Amino acid sequence: MNWYKRYLQAEKVQPKGDDLGWSYIEIPKNIIKLHSAFTKTIDKKDLYIEKAEKKGDWSKGIEDEPHITAKYGFDFDDPSKVIKVLEGVDGGFVKIDSIDIFKQDDYDVLVIRCKSKKLNNVHKKLTDDLNIEDKFPEFTPHITIAYFKKGKANEYKSLAEKHFLNKNLEFEFDKVFFEDSKDKVTKIKLE
Repeated sequence: MNWYKRYLQAEKVQPKGDDLGWSYIEIPKNIIKLHSAFTKTIDKKDLYIEKAEKKGDWSKGIEDEPHITAKYGFDFDDPSKVIKVLEGVDGGFVKIDSIDIFKQDDYDVLVIRCKSKKLNNVHKKLTDDLNIEDKFPEFTPHITIAYFKKGKANEYKSLAEKHFLNKNLEFEFDKVFFEDSKDKVTKIKLE
């Protein structure tokens, strides 16, 4: 099971269960390299780690598969539903915007906030056309960097700003990936 499913289930912000799918866009290699270089500077003792229930389970810490989630909570495994909804939808640009901290009860999440009208469009289309409840107050496109013990993310925020924000990073996306409840991934090409 991917880390995002575990996170949302633990936070009870979407319907509970292991049978939910999700969609995301990939991050280009240059930003993945920057992400990897930055995470190597993190002192492991500052990370929030949970014991995994079984090998391969998510245990927070450093995000090892950077991406931007477009929508979580699909209660079906048929990718044709997502493909149909996204017919005629354009891809577009994503701009790295800021560094933020999502504060939780037990830990803090350091993230790279992103801006993209086109990705917002994809999210809205998936939410509305597939009638999937959206329990987040607003869609906040982001790339997770890492999960920290309470207060520790603050120590890395300005470093992350220097590392990511002075490069005027922007990238284009032209596909969305749908991952079903059994972790089968389908690539969906956008217009």
